[in-house]
Amino acid sequence: HKDPSETDACIKREVVSFTYKNLSAISLTAIARRKPCLAGRVEASEWKLKFCLPLQSRSPALWTGFFTAGFIFTIFLYAHAGQPPKKSDKEINLEYSNVTAVIDGDTIEIQGGKHVRYIGIDTPEMGEPLYEEARDKNKELVLGKTVRLAICKAEQTDKHGRLLAYVYTGQTMVNIELLRGGYARILTIPPCGVEKAEEFRLYQKEAMEKKTGLWGKKKGAIPRDLISASDAVRFTDERKAIHGRIIEVHKGKKAIFLGMGNDTKVRLTIVIFKPDERNFQDLNINPLTHYLDKEVIIYGRIKIYKNFPEVIIGSPSQIEIRE
Repeated sequence: HKDPSETDACIKREVVSFTYKNLSAISLTAIARRKPCLAGRVEASEWKLKFCLPLQSRSPALWTGFFTAGFIFTIFLYAHAGQPPKKSDKEINLEYSNVTAVIDGDTIEIQGGKHVRYIGIDTPEMGEPLYEEARDKNKELVLGKTVRLAICKAEQTDKHGRLLAYVYTGQTMVNIELLRGGYARILTIPPCGVEKAEEFRLYQKEAMEKKTGLWGKKKGAIPRDLISASDAVRFTDERKAIHGRIIEVHKGKKAIFLGMGNDTKVRLTIVIFKPDERNFQDLNINPLTHYLDKEVIIYGRIKIYKNFPEVIIGSPSQIEIRE
């Protein structure tokens, strides 16, 4: 229709249904080939409608009318919306705040005293190699600065009450900078961080290849709070550096299991879940053969599973072969 008011009226008459979420856009070229109607999508913010117009001809006038109709209908939607569109549940909340303290390599305190835990990464704990270096790098990046927090909407806080977020200074994501510098290893705890897990793994691999930080040659210093595998059961739910020999290995459907002890008996199980095997493969490490019959130090939290102590590790940086 040449008259815009008639075009608008025609469109409103021909609206047949709301689209389903994730309706893919259809190109005008594809629309032109469709029979017996034109189908398209007009999108205004989160509002989506599907409409169908009879295909009268393929003349230039039809295409002019089609473009005019889409434009007017978009304006119509904005003008008649009774309330602002709702955000998707998958979107991330954004906040801005000043960093008042750095707790360690992956945790900060912001104005108001709230603690923020970085999504998707894990840095060494106190007593572990590179703890001070990771903490100091984090200070360099954020302390005293205003940061942008992209907070996980699916799970905004962890069990300790810390906000879970990607943290930015300007256009720089701090989580990534720590990975690239070898100050952190990847740690994905669903539902947060899943969408960036593969990207983070590539940054970690970059640090591995450069042998930077956690991936460089260890100095051989004895960690603080070092315990033997036979004593692990006494330190349930604590992060420790644990010394022992890998005396048996086997692979299950969901994980690789390394049996660790200080004699001929397994005193602690080391668990590497299947998704984390890729982190070892990036360093050409096969956990089934690489650690067997070797003295190692494990860094991680001791848990009890079926009345037996275990430590779950997700990265080669958590298991160190002692020469």
